[in-house]
Amino acid sequence: MIRFGIIGAGSIAEKFARDIKLSKHATAVAIASRDLKRAEEFKDKFDIKHAFGSYEELAQSDLIDAVYIATPHSFHKEQSILFMNHKKHVLCEKPIAVNTKEFEEMVISSKENKVLLMEAMWTKFLPATIKVREVVQSGKLGALKSAYIEFGQDLRGRGGDNGRLFNMNLAGGALLDMGIYPLSYMLNVTDMKHKTLTARAEYFHTGVDIESIVELSYPNGAQATLITSFMEVLDAPSVFEFENGVMVVDHFHQSQKIVVNDEIFEYTHHGEGFVYEIDSFAKTIEENLLENQIMTHEQTRLSMNLLDETRKVLGIKYPFEDK
Repeated sequence: MIRFGIIGAGSIAEKFARDIKLSKHATAVAIASRDLKRAEEFKDKFDIKHAFGSYEELAQSDLIDAVYIATPHSFHKEQSILFMNHKKHVLCEKPIAVNTKEFEEMVISSKENKVLLMEAMWTKFLPATIKVREVVQSGKLGALKSAYIEFGQDLRGRGGDNGRLFNMNLAGGALLDMGIYPLSYMLNVTDMKHKTLTARAEYFHTGVDIESIVELSYPNGAQATLITSFMEVLDAPSVFEFENGVMVVDHFHQSQKIVVNDEIFEYTHHGEGFVYEIDSFAKTIEENLLENQIMTHEQTRLSMNLLDETRKVLGIKYPFEDK
């Protein structure tokens, strides 16, 4: 049984704490927050044994084997390396880092310390997503012709101007927080390297992007449109057209249903959907492997490269990236 510490006490950490109770391979034994009172409240709410008011103290503890990092992504590199340097395995929320350079530094640390580092892209582990990959890789649909994925929520009232989502100093904006879902999902559908990438965005008065449209073209003529928004709810089914048919995915990032040429496949989530990635991560540790076979370092690298390239096209650069 892999013993987890949870880093950060926000809503995403709460979802993780609920779902890990369903795992047969992992258990949460500690919670750490910069605010000890908040950590204590989290501990009591989810029946976790230990609470820490310092990440460093938890990293030095022998109570845990691994950590789940659920803090803002601008802190992911620093915190991941802290725990890896103390020989703790790291499951880090998406995006795993702000840019590819940070991610590569994290990979180096994982190899030097011989610990598992994995991005917590829970969508990759859902049964429906795995089915999508199986169908595509079977080749029965032929080559991809077009793809449409949208993902949006109205988050303008969450946190205010100084909140994480709208703060350039915390790498805020729709692209990194939500745009990673459709960009990463495209890697399930095609292994082709895109030929061109164009993008346009709308911006909040704090400078962060709040809506973006990314268009990819591929060497075989295929086109993909990926839309992300903090302005409005966008949840239309994702549609993938192939030479020999169409695949439609409902609520792609948390899908429980896909339709392939009118054949319906339905999958009911176990818990809220996080338990699949938790179990896969824990099993990877149990098997003494240093890289997960689904969320490989290369899969993360490809999605981080897409984010970097999109930000370059849009001219989005965070203040701390100059340091």
